[in-house]
Amino acid sequence: MKKMGKGDKQTIRLLKWIKEYPGWWQLICTPNDEHMNAKMMRALIGHLARAQLYEIIFVLLMVHRKESCVRDLSGVMLLDMITEGWKGKDGERIIEDMLEYFK
Repeated sequence: MKKMGKGDKQTIRLLKWIKEYPGWWQLICTPNDEHMNAKMMRALIGHLARAQLYEIIFVLLMVHRKESCVRDLSGVMLLDMITEGWKGKDGERIIEDMLEYFK
């Protein structure tokens, strides 16, 4: 029998979570679902975080990226992170990273 690695354990944990919460899993994986709104998004993210299923939070955000409650998230978070970085006197590094990205 094969020794289970960390990835195997994580997969089993996710599969058990899906079995326990099939409705939420369907909602996570279904874009444009009528039940998705900011309140549901908050509940899902909170639940996934408590379950330490962080990767699924990013899947959730990508699947529902066209929802109004998600669409502005990256812009707001980016501005917050740039503001904090600039306060930390790392503004030049932020500009360098931008220039590097657009090479």
